[in-house]
Amino acid sequence: MKHFLYLLPFALCPVSAQVADAESACLAALDAVKHAQSEYLGPVVTAVMDATGGDERQYPALLKKAADAGHPVALTWLARQAMLQLRAQGANLETAPEAVRLRAVMEQAAAQGYLPAVVEMAHFCGSGVGAPADEEEGMKYLMRACRENSARARAAYLLLSGRLEKEGSAGAAVASELKKNNFYVEEFLAAFTKPGDEEKSREWLTLASSHGSPAAAFTLGLYYLQQGKDALGYDFLKLAADRDHPEALAQLAALMLPGAELSTALKNIIKPDSETAVRLFRRAVLLGYAPALIPLAGEYHKQPEKYAPERVFELYRQAADAGDPRGGVAYAYCLVTGRGCAPEAERGVAILQQLVDAGVPYANLALADLYFNGAGVPADMAKAISCLTAAASVGVPQSYTLMAVITQLGNAAKASDPSRARIYLRMAEERGELAPQQAFDSMVAAGFWKFMP
Repeated sequence: MKHFLYLLPFALCPVSAQVADAESACLAALDAVKHAQSEYLGPVVTAVMDATGGDERQYPALLKKAADAGHPVALTWLARQAMLQLRAQGANLETAPEAVRLRAVMEQAAAQGYLPAVVEMAHFCGSGVGAPADEEEGMKYLMRACRENSARARAAYLLLSGRLEKEGSAGAAVASELKKNNFYVEEFLAAFTKPGDEEKSREWLTLASSHGSPAAAFTLGLYYLQQGKDALGYDFLKLAADRDHPEALAQLAALMLPGAELSTALKNIIKPDSETAVRLFRRAVLLGYAPALIPLAGEYHKQPEKYAPERVFELYRQAADAGDPRGGVAYAYCLVTGRGCAPEAERGVAILQQLVDAGVPYANLALADLYFNGAGVPADMAKAISCLTAAASVGVPQSYTLMAVITQLGNAAKASDPSRARIYLRMAEERGELAPQQAFDSMVAAGFWKFMP
């Protein structure tokens, strides 16, 4: 059975509304996106960030408020993000109550004539989201969007009808779309290029990028970076980021972090800039890219004078909600220690234990820390070392550094063993720990954990 392909679209839609009030700014930008029949929320992010002085915490609430008021753009965006989260959780998208609710939300947005919602309904129907799959109903939605001149819908129709695969670029319908610079079609043609014909695929991607495709620019950026053509790869990655491709924003931010490992060519192009990196990570988060939550939280954590612990905790909570194991560990640790939130030690320890049972490596590292310091649990050196050993057994590099510290300092149960400590340090470095010797020296000098029995 054919399935309707789910595409994350990024059609450009500029907006010039400048209003001070965040709610008004958000609504004005949403209206501009709706008027342009665009799915690109970059203008909304920009408007809210400008109005709030860069405080990303207000954005989700403003978007939800607009959705509660029935704004089709906000409804579509939030329903799409929630559906992706359900899929990541492995939920049954046909019968799950939340999927049924999301389908109703998308229908509400589509009923207002917002074409991206109409295309989403085609996908929901064809793929069986919130109800059994119904290709005929899905095709009705798709044809409706085609009649309203949706480039994404026209490309999807050509794909589903088999014309892209059968006709290639020679078919009249495909040729017509190519004359319209429909980069969705060009992206499909790149994907359907014969295996091994890398040059042809690259030609289609280059054409799609020249016609405004953020996804094609991002793909080319990664390709050229992998090929060692760093300057060209950076140019395409920067182009994709300028078009608000969320993953490109996060990738570019990571390259700008102080201490990032860069080739000689990239060092001549990119200068360390943590402020710009934070801005790019933040934008990626607001555009729905959950993997950027953890690095953004990490940058906030490094600047406590600028970003309150509550903002760090909120990012960890969002990452945990998105199913990121690292977010779950950090969120639980904060609950135990009360960093950025009211302490809930029992709940935090329970979450960590659940993560340990689920095989999340860093959960053992966090539990070890708690047992060492007696935070949320009774201090217990034996359990702490057991947790560290478990983390080390699955390759968590930091665990080896901590084992080196404990071995160097010794305790009542085991005497100091500097030679074995050096072995642990070497293992930490081999497994990717950054500057383990520096961390080791600092903790040993402080007599870390020597007070433990």
